[in-house]
Amino acid sequence: MYLFNERVVQRGLPPDLLELCTSVAQQLDDKYILDIWDMVRHMTSVPLVSTSTVPENRTSPDVQTAFVNQALRYLEKNYCQYLLGYISESQHQARLGGIPGIYPLVQAFLRIKVPQGMPGLEDAEVDGLPLWPMVYYCMRCGDLEGALQAFNRASQDVGEIRDFLQEYMHSDQNRLSPASETKIKLQYRRAVRHSPDPYKRIVFCILGNCDPSDSHSEVADKTDDYLWLKLSQVCLDRDLGATPDQTSLADLQRQLYQDYGEVHFNAQQNPMLYFKVLFMSAQFEPAIEFLWRMETLSSHAVHIAIVLYEMGLLNVPTSIAAQMLTKVSTDDEPLRRLNYARLVSLYAAKFQTTDPREALQYFYLLRKLTDSKGENLFAKCISELVTETREFEMLLGQVKEDGSRQPGAIDKFQDNTQRIIETVAKDTENKGLFEDAVKLYDLAENSEKVLELMNKLLSPLVASPSTMHSNRDRLHNLAISIAQRYTKQCLSGTRTTTDTFYLLLDLFTFFDIYYAKDIDRALTTIEKLKLVALTPESVDDRVAGFKQYKDEIRRSMPDVLIATMNILYTKYKTNRNKPSYSPRSMTPQRGMDVGKDSVSTESIN
Repeated sequence: MYLFNERVVQRGLPPDLLELCTSVAQQLDDKYILDIWDMVRHMTSVPLVSTSTVPENRTSPDVQTAFVNQALRYLEKNYCQYLLGYISESQHQARLGGIPGIYPLVQAFLRIKVPQGMPGLEDAEVDGLPLWPMVYYCMRCGDLEGALQAFNRASQDVGEIRDFLQEYMHSDQNRLSPASETKIKLQYRRAVRHSPDPYKRIVFCILGNCDPSDSHSEVADKTDDYLWLKLSQVCLDRDLGATPDQTSLADLQRQLYQDYGEVHFNAQQNPMLYFKVLFMSAQFEPAIEFLWRMETLSSHAVHIAIVLYEMGLLNVPTSIAAQMLTKVSTDDEPLRRLNYARLVSLYAAKFQTTDPREALQYFYLLRKLTDSKGENLFAKCISELVTETREFEMLLGQVKEDGSRQPGAIDKFQDNTQRIIETVAKDTENKGLFEDAVKLYDLAENSEKVLELMNKLLSPLVASPSTMHSNRDRLHNLAISIAQRYTKQCLSGTRTTTDTFYLLLDLFTFFDIYYAKDIDRALTTIEKLKLVALTPESVDDRVAGFKQYKDEIRRSMPDVLIATMNILYTKYKTNRNKPSYSPRSMTPQRGMDVGKDSVSTESIN
């Protein structure tokens, strides 16, 4: 995924994702995995219209024709490989020789597979071998020229079937004209249907689309053979006047997926076979969903989905909250939709805590999708990734002492990084993780939200005694670092929020001094903050000022008043025996030092 995403980010021509996945599969040296990706390669080599939707493309006659033809080519190619393997085990009997081509390959195969004199075979021969098996196996290997050659060299006249094969070969859809189809079906019903030769019957049924309900199990005894037979009989050209006894691709898909299903194909014990049945019948979404449920194959399911999605072949729901596999009423039956977003997210979740950078590569694939609120899914996934791993600095970067931002892993994607961080910060805030949200809003350069949330965090802790490594100590240090940096960089929020923040910091200083029992400095500090009336003349001003404070300050006032009264009482007890004592004499002079850790309100006012 890294190589693919890197090219996408650079706005260059992206590499062939299918080739990348196939090359990785080749390194696994597993025949079954290679077969999976060979199927994907065949079934994705189809013409698409870029202006059409996925359902429109998937159900168009041209694309469906391409699906069927590609599936047949795959099954025929694999059957040729099967014949080669079968012959290699009995080379002396097969007598293959050095002549290339499928025709001699089928001849060698028949010398082993169908000995002369096999019950039921008709007398017609070609080169000393039974004619109809020779024709069938040439067709099964995709060699229609070889099948015609067999008819031409037959020991007996085969009648019109040779002409029908020539017409079948040269038609665009491998279909006979309505007139020829009617003739061959008539011959089949009158004579061929009752022939003891199963190979003759199946050849007629393929060429003339006769009796599509017959599975020809005597010949097509394997699932691959059955699938090839049924795909060969699919009616794709609606202009030829299809009749009710003909099978459409949708009919075949419905039969394989709904009528037969997992139980019929023993899918749990043979998952590769069931995947092949679904995928070769162009039912990509059910095939991927099934493969995803197989633990050892789930990673391949995800990457197949990614390849199809990037190619515009995967049908996905409009809502990312949908189930993994759904049916939409507007789609043609039996088309299904696969929740691509959920699939990729669940897959990345398996390793996001151990390898968040790799998970980020998969989340980037969801950048074009949005949730129900219209928010970018890439940003939402990053938010969850950050919350889960708490790798804030590695993923999103960090603010350095000089205020500049050190890039994180997301910067490699050259997206709107600030918007993404803002989204993550907002999600974190909504989850009640205010301290984390402060750091994220700071990364996003949203000073108003930084100060607003710091005020919420600081307010309940103002009057608490300071202890090492406590929440109060940690948040106080965080607030001081923010204040120093914001002062140096001339950053602030709204005036009310900013004033509240710095006043809370001054109150932290006041209570630190108070708990240190430095009574004189504490009294000087509280007088300078102008929160409490220490003289009769200041009462009206303090009452008017109290109305202007935000709740974070108001909630601290009871503790401030108690602390101030304790200070005054302590001063009273200390000074009561002095002859010059008066309450006014206890008030400090303006301009006194508030403490080196305090951020004075004079810089604000």
